[in-house]
Amino acid sequence: MKINKLALICCLLICSQSLFAQLRAKEGRGYFNITNIAEPQYLQSLDSTNLTYASGYVKKFGYSLSTINGVFLNSYLSVGLGVGLQFTSYKASQTSFTPDSTFAEGYFSDNHNMTLLPIFADFRYYPNGTRNNLMFILDVGYAPLLKIANDFDRVNLNGGALVKLGAAYRVPLNETISFLPSLNLNAQRFGENTSLGANVGIGFMF
Repeated sequence: MKINKLALICCLLICSQSLFAQLRAKEGRGYFNITNIAEPQYLQSLDSTNLTYASGYVKKFGYSLSTINGVFLNSYLSVGLGVGLQFTSYKASQTSFTPDSTFAEGYFSDNHNMTLLPIFADFRYYPNGTRNNLMFILDVGYAPLLKIANDFDRVNLNGGALVKLGAAYRVPLNETISFLPSLNLNAQRFGENTSLGANVGIGFMF
Protein backbone atom coordinates (compact mmCIF):
# COMPACT_ATOMS: atom_id res chain seq x y z
CA MET A 1 0.00 0.00 0.00
CA LYS A 2 2.81 2.41 0.87
CA ILE A 3 4.47 1.67 -2.47
CA ASN A 4 1.20 2.40 -4.30
CA LYS A 5 0.77 5.70 -2.48
CA LEU A 6 4.37 6.67 -3.25
CA ALA A 7 3.92 5.79 -6.93
CA LEU A 8 0.71 7.84 -7.07
CA ILE A 9 2.39 10.86 -5.46
CA CYS A 10 5.33 10.63 -7.89
CA CYS A 11 2.94 10.35 -10.84
CA LEU A 12 1.01 13.42 -9.71
CA LEU A 13 4.22 15.42 -9.26
CA ILE A 14 5.44 14.49 -12.74
CA CYS A 15 2.09 15.33 -14.31
CA SER A 16 1.89 18.67 -12.52
CA GLN A 17 5.40 19.57 -13.67
CA SER A 18 4.53 18.66 -17.27
CA LEU A 19 1.22 20.51 -17.10
CA PHE A 20 2.93 23.81 -16.26
CA ALA A 21 6.03 23.32 -18.47
CA GLN A 22 4.73 25.55 -21.24
CA LEU A 23 3.50 28.15 -18.73
CA ARG A 24 7.03 28.33 -17.29
CA ALA A 25 8.41 28.62 -20.82
CA LYS A 26 6.10 31.54 -21.57
CA GLU A 27 7.03 33.22 -18.32
CA GLY A 28 10.75 32.64 -18.84
CA ARG A 29 11.46 30.55 -15.76
CA GLY A 30 12.25 26.97 -14.88
CA TYR A 31 13.92 24.16 -16.77
CA PHE A 32 13.20 22.83 -20.25
CA ASN A 33 14.23 20.13 -22.69
CA ILE A 34 14.57 20.46 -26.45
CA THR A 35 14.87 17.26 -28.47
CA ASN A 36 15.77 17.61 -32.13
CA ILE A 37 14.72 14.33 -33.69
CA ALA A 38 16.24 15.19 -37.06
CA GLU A 39 18.54 17.90 -38.40
CA PRO A 40 19.14 17.35 -42.13
CA GLN A 41 22.30 19.26 -43.00
CA TYR A 42 24.64 20.12 -45.82
CA LEU A 43 28.35 20.74 -45.24
CA GLN A 44 31.08 21.69 -47.68
CA SER A 45 34.80 22.05 -47.04
CA LEU A 46 36.46 25.38 -47.65
CA ASP A 47 39.60 23.51 -48.68
CA SER A 48 40.81 19.92 -48.92
CA THR A 49 42.57 18.05 -46.12
CA ASN A 50 45.86 16.23 -46.55
CA LEU A 51 45.22 12.55 -45.93
CA THR A 52 47.88 9.84 -46.09
CA TYR A 53 48.93 10.00 -49.76
CA ALA A 54 45.55 11.49 -50.72
CA SER A 55 43.32 14.55 -50.37
CA GLY A 56 39.96 14.59 -48.58
CA TYR A 57 37.00 16.95 -48.45
CA VAL A 58 33.49 17.11 -46.99
CA LYS A 59 30.79 17.95 -49.52
CA LYS A 60 27.71 16.00 -48.63
CA PHE A 61 24.22 15.95 -47.15
CA GLY A 62 24.07 14.33 -43.73
CA TYR A 63 21.94 14.43 -40.62
CA SER A 64 22.15 14.70 -36.88
CA LEU A 65 19.98 14.55 -33.78
CA SER A 66 20.40 16.12 -30.36
CA THR A 67 18.89 16.79 -26.97
CA ILE A 68 19.34 19.96 -24.90
CA ASN A 69 18.58 20.52 -21.22
CA GLY A 70 18.43 24.15 -20.25
CA VAL A 71 17.21 26.79 -17.84
CA PHE A 72 15.74 30.26 -18.31
CA LEU A 73 17.95 32.98 -16.83
CA ASN A 74 15.17 35.50 -17.41
CA SER A 75 12.39 36.04 -19.92
CA TYR A 76 14.89 37.00 -22.64
CA LEU A 77 17.72 34.51 -22.24
CA SER A 78 18.21 30.79 -21.65
CA VAL A 79 21.29 28.58 -21.47
CA GLY A 80 21.61 24.85 -21.85
CA LEU A 81 23.90 21.91 -22.45
CA GLY A 82 23.39 19.73 -25.51
CA VAL A 83 24.69 16.41 -26.79
CA GLY A 84 23.94 14.65 -30.05
CA LEU A 85 24.98 12.33 -32.84
CA GLN A 86 26.11 13.52 -36.25
CA PHE A 87 26.39 11.43 -39.40
CA THR A 88 28.26 12.80 -42.41
CA SER A 89 30.76 11.63 -45.01
CA TYR A 90 33.79 12.69 -46.99
CA LYS A 91 35.34 12.00 -50.37
CA ALA A 92 38.97 11.33 -51.17
CA SER A 93 40.89 12.15 -54.32
CA GLN A 94 44.27 11.13 -55.64
CA THR A 95 47.27 13.41 -55.61
CA SER A 96 50.65 13.30 -57.28
CA PHE A 97 51.94 11.47 -54.17
CA THR A 98 49.37 8.65 -54.30
CA PRO A 99 51.01 5.23 -54.90
CA ASP A 100 48.89 2.70 -56.80
CA SER A 101 49.16 -0.05 -54.19
CA THR A 102 48.22 1.94 -51.07
CA PHE A 103 44.40 2.04 -51.33
CA ALA A 104 41.82 -0.66 -51.92
CA GLU A 105 39.82 -0.67 -55.14
CA GLY A 106 36.93 1.80 -55.00
CA TYR A 107 38.44 3.94 -52.25
CA PHE A 108 38.42 7.08 -54.41
CA SER A 109 34.94 6.51 -55.87
CA ASP A 110 33.11 5.80 -52.59
CA ASN A 111 31.78 8.14 -49.93
CA HIS A 112 33.37 7.41 -46.55
CA ASN A 113 31.10 7.73 -43.51
CA MET A 114 31.89 9.45 -40.21
CA THR A 115 30.00 9.50 -36.91
CA LEU A 116 30.64 12.30 -34.41
CA LEU A 117 29.42 13.22 -30.93
CA PRO A 118 28.65 16.96 -30.75
CA ILE A 119 28.76 18.39 -27.22
CA PHE A 120 27.80 22.06 -27.02
CA ALA A 121 26.59 25.00 -24.97
CA ASP A 122 23.22 26.30 -26.16
CA PHE A 123 22.31 29.99 -25.83
CA ARG A 124 18.85 31.27 -26.81
CA TYR A 125 17.71 34.88 -27.01
CA TYR A 126 14.01 35.80 -27.08
CA PRO A 127 13.88 39.32 -28.58
CA ASN A 128 10.34 40.02 -27.38
CA GLY A 129 10.45 37.85 -24.27
CA THR A 130 9.45 34.21 -23.92
CA ARG A 131 5.78 35.03 -24.34
CA ASN A 132 6.70 35.55 -27.99
CA ASN A 133 7.50 32.33 -29.86
CA LEU A 134 10.55 33.58 -31.82
CA MET A 135 14.06 32.76 -30.57
CA PHE A 136 17.61 33.15 -31.85
CA ILE A 137 20.14 30.36 -31.27
CA LEU A 138 23.89 30.22 -30.72
CA ASP A 139 25.54 26.84 -30.14
CA VAL A 140 29.26 26.53 -29.45
CA GLY A 141 31.04 23.26 -28.76
CA TYR A 142 33.21 20.40 -29.91
CA ALA A 143 32.43 17.22 -31.86
CA PRO A 144 34.86 14.34 -31.22
CA LEU A 145 35.02 11.62 -33.84
CA LEU A 146 33.38 8.36 -32.75
CA LYS A 147 33.70 6.26 -35.89
CA ILE A 148 35.22 6.59 -39.35
CA ALA A 149 35.03 4.17 -42.25
CA ASN A 150 38.80 4.13 -42.80
CA ASP A 151 40.89 4.19 -39.63
CA PHE A 152 43.96 5.43 -41.47
CA ASP A 153 42.09 8.71 -42.20
CA ARG A 154 41.20 9.25 -38.54
CA VAL A 155 44.33 11.21 -37.64
CA ASN A 156 43.60 13.79 -40.36
CA LEU A 157 39.81 14.03 -39.96
CA ASN A 158 39.40 13.81 -36.21
CA GLY A 159 36.95 15.93 -34.23
CA GLY A 160 36.89 19.69 -34.04
CA ALA A 161 35.13 22.82 -32.86
CA LEU A 162 31.63 23.70 -34.06
CA VAL A 163 29.46 26.81 -34.16
CA LYS A 164 25.78 27.02 -35.07
CA LEU A 165 23.83 30.25 -35.51
CA GLY A 166 20.12 30.16 -36.24
CA ALA A 167 16.53 30.97 -35.42
CA ALA A 168 13.60 28.88 -34.21
CA TYR A 169 9.87 29.35 -33.75
CA ARG A 170 7.82 27.63 -31.06
CA VAL A 171 4.47 26.20 -32.18
CA PRO A 172 2.45 25.00 -29.13
CA LEU A 173 0.80 21.62 -29.72
CA ASN A 174 -0.79 21.30 -26.28
CA GLU A 175 -0.16 22.42 -22.70
CA THR A 176 3.09 20.46 -22.40
CA ILE A 177 4.70 20.12 -25.84
CA SER A 178 5.67 22.58 -28.56
CA PHE A 179 6.86 21.86 -32.09
CA LEU A 180 10.17 23.70 -32.63
CA PRO A 181 11.36 24.07 -36.25
CA SER A 182 14.63 25.92 -36.79
CA LEU A 183 16.91 27.12 -39.57
CA ASN A 184 20.64 27.28 -38.85
CA LEU A 185 24.02 28.11 -40.36
CA ASN A 186 26.94 25.85 -39.36
CA ALA A 187 30.71 26.03 -39.21
CA GLN A 188 32.67 22.96 -38.17
CA ARG A 189 36.21 21.63 -38.05
CA PHE A 190 37.13 18.08 -38.99
CA GLY A 191 40.77 17.96 -37.91
CA GLU A 192 42.39 20.65 -40.09
CA ASN A 193 39.38 20.74 -42.43
CA THR A 194 36.98 23.69 -42.07
CA SER A 195 33.45 23.17 -43.39
CA LEU A 196 30.49 25.52 -43.73
CA GLY A 197 26.86 24.62 -44.24
CA ALA A 198 23.27 24.82 -43.06
CA ASN A 199 20.65 22.64 -41.50
CA VAL A 200 16.92 22.50 -40.78
CA GLY A 201 16.00 21.42 -37.28
CA ILE A 202 12.87 19.37 -36.56
CA GLY A 203 12.40 19.29 -32.80
CA PHE A 204 10.11 19.51 -29.79
CA MET A 205 10.30 21.60 -26.64
CA PHE A 206 9.09 20.15 -23.34
